[in-house]
Amino acid sequence: MFKKKRKEVAPWRQGITAHHNRRPSKADRAEFPTTVIKELIQEADGRCQCCGLLPDTTTHHVMPRGRGGRGVKTNGMRLNGVCHDRIQTNEEELQYWISEWTRRYGPYFWYDAQDFEELEKRKAKEFQMHEQAERLQPVMELLSNATGRKLKPSERRLVHEIGAKPDRLMVFQQLLQDTVGPGITNMDKQFGYGRFDD
Repeated sequence: MFKKKRKEVAPWRQGITAHHNRRPSKADRAEFPTTVIKELIQEADGRCQCCGLLPDTTTHHVMPRGRGGRGVKTNGMRLNGVCHDRIQTNEEELQYWISEWTRRYGPYFWYDAQDFEELEKRKAKEFQMHEQAERLQPVMELLSNATGRKLKPSERRLVHEIGAKPDRLMVFQQLLQDTVGPGITNMDKQFGYGRFDD
């Protein structure tokens, strides 16, 4: 059996994506750059940062690579081989050093620039969702009062879809108020689809 020959790439297509910025892989981001290792060696002054007795021989990830630890200075620690192996195999001791580094450098001590960028995006999205929920609250209450029951999940999703566009939400809210009447939000008693006084 023979291998099919690959088609040659047209000259105009060669290097067409060369201008794209390639983001480093997870494995690349976990490696300590040589400059960081040199700084850590200088700060440790040749001694293991765990026992303080033996000479340091290795750079340890305080937050392990398998748990998202990056190759940043605040996630590095210089250790001798024995201390390194003990910390790697003893979860209790590992947690001690993680809590110590959290105390020293903050809750995201192992994050790199890309992690912080993603964290900011997540926070912005959460804030946006919170704002949208606040904007939708009067509409949800209006619908709930008009129906005399809690809204079903599918109905809530529909309102959220409409609420994604603020101009549509205002039109929808005005339509509801015109349909069910302006006093619907201040009802004392609700029964079924309307308002009844005893």
